[in-house]
Amino acid sequence: MVTIHRGLPQALVKTATDLFLSKLGEKLVPIFGNGLKARQFIESGIVKESCFSAVDDQKLLGVLAVQTDDRKFLDLRFKDLAALFGFWGAATRGAALHLLEYNPGPKEIYVEGVAVAEAAQGKGIGTMLFKAFEGFAKTGGCRKLSLEVIDTNPRAQKLYERLGFVTKKRSTLWPANRIFGWPFKETILMEKIIKDKGVQNRPGA
Repeated sequence: MVTIHRGLPQALVKTATDLFLSKLGEKLVPIFGNGLKARQFIESGIVKESCFSAVDDQKLLGVLAVQTDDRKFLDLRFKDLAALFGFWGAATRGAALHLLEYNPGPKEIYVEGVAVAEAAQGKGIGTMLFKAFEGFAKTGGCRKLSLEVIDTNPRAQKLYERLGFVTKKRSTLWPANRIFGWPFKETILMEKIIKDKGVQNRPGA
């Protein structure tokens, strides 16, 4: 039976790292690579309270990572980048990360990423994660949900549209996509307004 958790069990952090690298690889692999250093760095930066996870019989089926105005899911620090990749390697990777950053405002929650395991595709895991996330947002006093999708992932964009998100802005990444090796050309910012009021609360609070 699939259970949706607020947060990520410690025992599944390593699995979540692998899942993010495999499912969000178009963004992450050109920056960090797909080797041991990349996995160590991403694993060390995960804030496990800032997500929702789908688990079945202790197996991780999916993760929805979130960011508020004061907390991220992937808290990636320059000093940790430099320790693994050296100063110039860290500077280049930091510049790429900066282009993909989004800074949510007060009463806004941003979806850093959604990753569903291959074996769980087509089983509604993504929708279940979003329902749990939106329910939490409503009771937590959130007014707006936001996320970005890349132009090479129309399937995800259609899912978000079905869930009530609308396109607000398209950002062209040329020539940065050529410099950093991203296979996509645009990011698409999508938003959903939450009208319900509730008691203030935040992921990890």
